Amino acid sequence: MTIALVDDSGSDIERLHKDLSRYCHEHHVYMNIDRFTEGTAFLKAMRHTAYDLVFLDIYMGDTTGISVAERIRKADPKCQVIFITVSTEHAVSAYRIHALDYLVKPYRYEDLEDAMERFEETAGRFARYIELKEGRYYTRVRISDIVYTDYSNHYIQVHTTSCVVRSYMSFEAFFPMLAPYSNFLWCCRNCMVNMDYIESFGQKEFLLKSGERIPISAARRRETVQRYADYIFDYNSKGVILP
Repeated sequence: MTIALVDDSGSDIERLHKDLSRYCHEHHVYMNIDRFTEGTAFLKAMRHTAYDLVFLDIYMGDTTGISVAERIRKADPKCQVIFITVSTEHAVSAYRIHALDYLVKPYRYEDLEDAMERFEETAGRFARYIELKEGRYYTRVRISDIVYTDYSNHYIQVHTTSCVVRSYMSFEAFFPMLAPYSNFLWCCRNCMVNMDYIESFGQKEFLLKSGERIPISAARRRETVQRYADYIFDYNSKGVILP
């Protein structure tokens, strides 16, 4: 998931980032976290990045969190908002724009934990994910965050936008987890790539938007390239709808 922290206080952003990192560690969740000290800078970034959750301070120098939240609602209704501020003065306004929660500084970690669990419950109704056993624990990985997967020394390696999740299992056991999703392409032995992250392709490999290169099986090149071409055509003409 991708989260934004928007607060003009550097110390408050640092504390929130630290608490969210703790939450990720304790609940085995992976996040991309972007930090902004101005509401206008965040709104510019939102033109190019789809955020799942935004923590908004209400009192900021360049704008108010309420006005930023109103623009978030218009631009991306699925994006959830949690206000975090020093006063309860704007609580009614916050809930009128369907804010997920309202934390008052100085909040307790337990309050943040409750808010994040509420967010995960809400987001889980819409987000698709797989569960993988990593060590002793099961980790949830959102389908949309997976860039590609490969296999090494009896471990499936799921490369996401923020980290690599390693799970002890065979490729044959893992493959059915992603097979139902049309944006995943089996491009070479024990390797699947999310076509949404492909920048271009050549004779022997895909170039990802991250700069990484994924090989294309010579034996299956014609079929692989045709599937990618079909996917791009469907995406450009009507958008891809996952099953």
